[in-house]
Formats: sequence, structure tokens, C-alpha cells
Amino acid sequence: MASKKENRHTDLIKCIGLFLFVCGAFMLIYNYSIKARLNEENDLKIEEFLESDTNEEIEILEEDTKEETTTSKVSSYDYIAVLEIPSINLKRGLVDPSSKYNNVNYNIQIINKSTMPDVVNGNLVLAGHNGASYISFFKNLDKLNINDKIYVYYGGYKYIYSLSKIYDTPKDGNIEVHRDNSKTTITLITCKRNSKDTQVVYIGYLDSKELY
Repeated sequence: MASKKENRHTDLIKCIGLFLFVCGAFMLIYNYSIKARLNEENDLKIEEFLESDTNEEIEILEEDTKEETTTSKVSSYDYIAVLEIPSINLKRGLVDPSSKYNNVNYNIQIINKSTMPDVVNGNLVLAGHNGASYISFFKNLDKLNINDKIYVYYGGYKYIYSLSKIYDTPKDGNIEVHRDNSKTTITLITCKRNSKDTQVVYIGYLDSKELY
């Protein structure tokens, strides 16, 4: 009698274990498929963004292409710039600050009151999630080293920054940006790994810019 109860108990545990395994496998496959789709979409939109800037140059030289390029429909998903950090294999587009997709829950976010790279002595402030989620675009920032290069493609130019400073700051709703205000700056912000109350700030200064 006891043996039958033990067998049923064992079978129940096996069924629960199998169910949890299937659920876990499903979630892994689901997250992988979403991440793959988002990466594919990101790569496509980066390509469209870079090509559209080239088209703008051609438009000035060839007036017969003007009507075609200016009547193209722009969606809220279109990129206005691209962030690239080669040392951590990150290349991600940035959307217009007024778009609802300019949010860390969708993308790398351009923080309010930021200035774009073409503003002399301005500061482009970007925030992104850290962690294991498919939207954790800043998950590898902790692998950055001082002097690593950060690129921003914007307005037909490639802006080249060098990482100059990394520091922690409390996660209290306010970020203190310690930078040289006489230099054109990029600031990257994310949560500190394995911490709920600390954020990490990465400060880079513009070295040069070039046409791309």
C-alpha cells in the first residue's frame, strides 16, 4: 500500500519536473526567437538609416531624385542615429526622442535634454537595461575599458569618442554627470550588475568626426 503511494508521489514529482522543463525550454526558445527577430529588424533599419543618409547627399547633387526621397513615408520605428561600440559588439539604432519607442523597455533611450553629437560641447546621454533580457542592450558595458572607442552615426557623420571615465552613482531617480563641459560628450547609463540601488555612468569625449 505504502509502495503504491510512494510510486504515485514519485510519478507526480516526475510529471511536475517534466512540465517545468518543457516550460523552461519553451521560454528559452521564445526569448531566443524574439531576440533574433529584433536583431534582424535592427540590422535592417541600420542599413536603411545609413543608406538614407547617403541618399540625402545624392539628392543635393541630383535634383531628379528629390521628389522620390522626400515623399517616402517615415514610421516611428525609423532610426535617427546609430550607436556602435566595437569592443563589445554593440550596434543599435536610436529613435527620435519624441517617439514612444524612445524608452529603455523598447530600445536604448535618448535621455530628455540630451543634445545630438553635432552640438559643440553638448552631451548625448543614453540609457539602457542591463541583465539577461532581450532588451538588455547595455548588458556588456561592464566589459568596457578606458580609451575604448564609441561611435555615433548621425547626420552623415561618424562621431568618434574615447571612453574617459567610469563611476558608480546611487539609483535614486537622479543622475549626476561629472564631465568636462568644454568637451563634446557622450554619456552611457545602466544599472550595476548584481545591484538594485546602484547605476554605472560611462563618460566619453569626442576625438573626431568623419563622413561615412
